[in-house]
Amino acid sequence: MSLLAQTRPRRAIELVDASFRFYRAHAPELIVLAALLLVPPILIRALMPAGIGIVIQFLSNLLLIVCQAATAVLVAGAFESDRAVSAGDALRGLGARSGSAIVVAIASGIMVMLGLILLLVPGVIAAAWTSVAVPVVAIEGLTGSAAIKRSRELARGHIGHVLGTMFIAWIIVFCIVFGGAIALGMVMGMLHITGGFSELIGGLLLVPLFPLIGVASALLYYDLRVRRDGADVAAMADGLV
Repeated sequence: MSLLAQTRPRRAIELVDASFRFYRAHAPELIVLAALLLVPPILIRALMPAGIGIVIQFLSNLLLIVCQAATAVLVAGAFESDRAVSAGDALRGLGARSGSAIVVAIASGIMVMLGLILLLVPGVIAAAWTSVAVPVVAIEGLTGSAAIKRSRELARGHIGHVLGTMFIAWIIVFCIVFGGAIALGMVMGMLHITGGFSELIGGLLLVPLFPLIGVASALLYYDLRVRRDGADVAAMADGLV
């Protein structure tokens, strides 16, 4: 029986805890996936002049979106078929959807930014409504406005739950990053290592942490499907056929 059939609605803190447990169980695949997508631009940026480095940073930000989408594919493999999905399988499964994920993530970001500029509350609501748009693209194959609409439908009535889950996940990751940055800065200072090399090492050390956000958003997507669509009951019925 698939993991989806055994899933129940969970509170925000439970989802974040489940995200860390999923990460530990699938750490090799998640770290390899993040390394394949995120390490090359970090290395290239460190070797390039400052002007080109800005372009590389922009491309790196796009690859962060692709990494989140591919992570959702990996989570989907574990949840819906209860099988291990390698980093290569996740990237192949995502395929051409990577472009759609980038478009949807950028559109979602613009919506949130405009909402925050015009009035704080609409921006917060937009953040909740678009929180699982990338997993929707990666798992359901919807694109553009259809993916954002589906994300909004899933999040409707659960805005506090959605925001709470992602806030807790981001705060924990931020604390880990902040603590690591302080420790790294102290070590680099004692070793008299230059700023450029310190930035390179810092970027590489933070790569393994990013999949935690992708896992959290994917688990939140499945939690919302269980709450609104009865996805757990449907998966259980499929398992009995």
